[in-house]
Order: sequence, then structure tokens, then C-alpha cells
Amino acid sequence: MKKNLVILFIVLLTIINIAALATIAYHRFHPKRPFRPMDRPDTPTSFIKRELDLNEEQAKEFESQDKRFREATKPILDSLEAKRRDLIDEIAAKEPNRDRLDRLTEEIGALQIALQKKTIMHLLKEKSFLTPEQQKKFFSFFKEGRDRMRMKGDRGKGIERGLRYPNFKEGE
Repeated sequence: MKKNLVILFIVLLTIINIAALATIAYHRFHPKRPFRPMDRPDTPTSFIKRELDLNEEQAKEFESQDKRFREATKPILDSLEAKRRDLIDEIAAKEPNRDRLDRLTEEIGALQIALQKKTIMHLLKEKSFLTPEQQKKFFSFFKEGRDRMRMKGDRGKGIERGLRYPNFKEGE
């Protein structure tokens, strides 16, 4: 019986050693696959270039316009963020100053108008170097995006229901 256990033990050790040697040999001699980073998701610019099938000249113009637009709107977006923080801080104050709330609301509105005007001018410039077919597809992206936003929830429904923004001077 002892002899059978010793033989079984030797057989198991032999199998384990063969498996270990095979693993070492596999990892040493098997060609390694090159590391490939995961594909990055599309940026809006690369998505548009691909989906609209822009030629080289259009792609360069699109990138140039996009860069100028981002540079031009960054200060407005930064100001909007700062004004919104100020607005929240004032609302959270123990005794909010209604005149300051009204002023901040008007300043935010003016910045949003400026941003919207810059966006419109940017879209008109981009439209100018697209073919009619590309224009149709380009603007369908915006329509689809708006439709998706509407389907997601209540965004904007207060205005549609006839609700108004508060007028802090009237105490609403």
C-alpha cells in the first residue's frame, strides 16, 4: 500500500512538473501579440468628419473653424460658470439680495445670448463649405440630438407648460 502511494505521488509530481515546464516554454517561445490600446471613442470632430465623408480640404477647414470657435467661446463659458456659481452662492446665503439675484440672472442671460450668436455664426461658416447633401446630414444630427433630449425627460417642460422665470423684484 505504501509502495502504491509513493508511485501515485511520483506520478502527480511528474504531471505537475510537465505542466509547469510546458507553461514556461509556451510563454518563452510563443510570439507575443503587440499591445494595442483600446480604441478611443469618437470626438465630435472626428465623428462629423467620418459621417459627412469630408474631403481633405473640408476636414482642415472644419478643424480650423472648430478650434477658432472653441477659443472664442471659452471666455464666455468660463464667465457663465462663474456667474452660475455666484447665483447659487447668493441663493444659498442666509438673506439673499434680490437685486443681486436679478442682476446675475440678467448677466447669465446676456452671456447665453452671446454664446448662442457665436454658435450660429460658427454653424453658418461650417455650412458654407459643405455640399448640400452634407449640409442635410449635418443638420439632421442636431435635429436627432434635440429629439433624443426631449425623449429623455422633463428638460424644458416648464417653459412649454407656460411657467415663467422668477422676477425677483416682484417677489415671485
